Amino acid sequence: AEALEKCKQRIELIADTLQLEGFSRIDAFVNVDSGEVLIIEVNTVPGMTPSTVLIHQALTEQPPMYPQQFFRTLLDLSSERSL
Repeated sequence: AEALEKCKQRIELIADTLQLEGFSRIDAFVNVDSGEVLIIEVNTVPGMTPSTVLIHQALTEQPPMYPQQFFRTLLDLSSERSL
């Protein structure tokens, strides 16, 4: 659990550094012993199918974010940016 939290923090730092907004997918390898994160790819327009990793990751959050809530959040973020 600690390695996962460290990974999330590092990925958020990378997203902030790259000024990513809305949603994107950052593919990475993580060394769970050292916490080192090796970025493979940053995808600002990831695919959105039922098997999409983003949906599965949202479901593992505490509390879980179900697909309808996930997409509603994306729409809300988009509409806030356009104002």
